[in-house]
Amino acid sequence: MKVLIACGGTGGHLFPGLAVAETMRQRQHQVKLLVSEKAIDTTALAALTSGCDASAITVQTVAAVGYDSWRRSIRFCSRLTRAFGECVDVCNEFQPDVLLGMGGFTSAPAMLATRWSRKGRRTATLIHESNAVPGKANRAAGLFANHVAVGLAECARFFGRKPVTVTGTPVRATLRAGRVADAHGRLGLRPNRLTILVMGGSQGAHMINELMAGALPWLDEWRGQTQFVHLSGERDEARVRDAYERSGFTANVMSFCSQMELAYSAADLAVARSGASTLAEIAAFGLPAVLIPFPHACGDHQLHNARVFERAGAANLIEQPPRARSGGVAADEQLAQSISVLLRDDAGRQRMARAARSLGVIDAEQRIATLLEAHAN
Repeated sequence: MKVLIACGGTGGHLFPGLAVAETMRQRQHQVKLLVSEKAIDTTALAALTSGCDASAITVQTVAAVGYDSWRRSIRFCSRLTRAFGECVDVCNEFQPDVLLGMGGFTSAPAMLATRWSRKGRRTATLIHESNAVPGKANRAAGLFANHVAVGLAECARFFGRKPVTVTGTPVRATLRAGRVADAHGRLGLRPNRLTILVMGGSQGAHMINELMAGALPWLDEWRGQTQFVHLSGERDEARVRDAYERSGFTANVMSFCSQMELAYSAADLAVARSGASTLAEIAAFGLPAVLIPFPHACGDHQLHNARVFERAGAANLIEQPPRARSGGVAADEQLAQSISVLLRDDAGRQRMARAARSLGVIDAEQRIATLLEAHAN
C-alpha cells in the first residue's frame, strides 16, 4: 500500500506525522512525506530516514503556504497555487492509495491535489487534528476528507457529520520507549536535584525565555536544590544561558534538542507552551506542568488545549499577559510562585503526573495506521 503523509512546517505537525510514517513503514507499506522547506523539517527527517530502505520512505518538499493578513493575499495565492501544482505532480507520480493530512500548510493543498490527480477518485483521504480547536487548514481539508482523526475528544464537534475517531496524538518512537535511566548524566546534570524542563515548542519561545529569566531571582531559595534544562531557540540561547549563570543556577541551555527523551526523562516538572504535540509528549512521560499558552495561536487553540489538562488536574495554567504585569503581579513573579508551589508539594506533583498519564494515548500511531489501512482497502 502507498501512503502519502502531508506534514511539516512546525514540530506540532511534523513529529506526529513522522510517528505514523514509522509505524506504516514497520507494517511494510511504502510511505512518502510531504514537508516544507523549513530547517526544522530537514533536521527531524535526517534521523527518520537514516539507515532505512530508500524505497520504504521518501520525502518531497513543497512550497510553504501561510495566510497571515489580507495585505499579503496575493503572495498567499501565488504560493498556494505553486504548492497545489507540486502536490498534483507528487500524486500523479506516487499514486497513493491513501492520503493523511496532519494539518498546517502542506495539508490542504495535498488534500485538494488528490481530487485533481489521475488517480484522485481512488485515493482515500484522512486528516488528523491534534488540537482541541482545529486550525484553518484542517477546517478546509475536513470538507474533503473521508474520515477525521482527532487527538482530543473536544475537537470532534467542529467537523459536523463527518465520521470522527478519537485516536490521540502520536509521539515519536524514542519517546514511546519510556524514561532513559542515565538521562541526568548524559545531560550533565545531577541526579539528586529537582529538574525543571523549560521549553517553548520545537523552535523556542522568546516570551517564555524572558519570563523564566525574570523568574529566577524569585526562585533564589531553590538555587542549591534545583537545576534546569532549557530549550531556548537559537536567537535567545546566549541570553538565556547568561541569565542562569548570573543567577547561580545550574542549567543545560540548548537552542534545540534532538534527543527529547533525555530532557523528558530527567525532568520532574515542565514549563511549556501548550501545543498539542508538546502536551502529548508531556502526557507520555507523566510530567506535571506549568502551561503558558501562545496567545496568538489560531483559534486560541493552545489555551483550549491547556484547559483540557488543567481540568484534568495535570497542569497549572498561566495566561501570557499582554504586558509585563498582570493583575498587579509581575508575570515572572507569578511564574516563580507557580513553580515554587509545585516544588514544595511532592504529593501534588505525583497526582498531577498520574493525571497527565491518563490523558496520553500510548498507541495513537497504531490507531491511525489501522484507520489508514481500513480506508485504503
